[in-house]
Amino acid sequence: MNASLAPGSELWMFNEVQEYEREKKLTDGGLDLGRLANIQLVHRVGNTVTRRHLESLPPESFDSLQILVLPDESREDSAIQADSRSLATLLLIRDIQAKRLPRREATVSQSHRGSFSQGSCMREKQQASNRSVIISEILDPRTKYLLSETKISDCVSPNELVSMALAMVVEDRQINVVLEELFAEEGNEWQIREADLYLHEGEELSFYQILLRARQRREIVIGYRLFNAEKAVINPPAKTKNRRWSVKDAFVVIAEME
Repeated sequence: MNASLAPGSELWMFNEVQEYEREKKLTDGGLDLGRLANIQLVHRVGNTVTRRHLESLPPESFDSLQILVLPDESREDSAIQADSRSLATLLLIRDIQAKRLPRREATVSQSHRGSFSQGSCMREKQQASNRSVIISEILDPRTKYLLSETKISDCVSPNELVSMALAMVVEDRQINVVLEELFAEEGNEWQIREADLYLHEGEELSFYQILLRARQRREIVIGYRLFNAEKAVINPPAKTKNRRWSVKDAFVVIAEME
């Protein structure tokens, strides 16, 4: 993580563990605090399911904000209970973000109906979701369905990731080399690159032709996102079909950090 972030980045840790105990846990876990050249650790103590504690944090002051909600290790013996706390934390964060939207946006949101309603509440929460990235780690697969219904967050299940990785390695041992490269702190990783690195405005190319151009840069293109699309297309099926591209498009590549 330290090698992937720009100098001056901050990692805020918010939980009920006291700072001295927290640093001891990190050190015992193998983290060398002296090697954190790009990251500054910021410790905050509080209860993640208490609203007034979460409101003491200043998420709106960051230029770019990514939030990771991890399950409470003291409650991991009960996956449902741990996931319930994570879900409660997620919803509280989203509601706090919605309340801290610029006053102009809040005024516009309420002017359509003249009063607060469930519809305006959901719009404000969606606006808050677009302003930051929040990912929840879940332990029980059933929680994944509940999170998907909110449509305001992504989630990751480490148990599923480990199972899928083991299945791939069992199928082909050479995959282990690829996984080690992708998940290592340094080396190749997933990147989002601008289209003008591979093409000119209005140029008609197939996905295979873009793959060849990326190969000259020692990169592997695995997908793309058109400038007017919300989601990326990974491993597109029609790789031989020509398409008119724009320099505003973006490509998902496996490459080293520039």
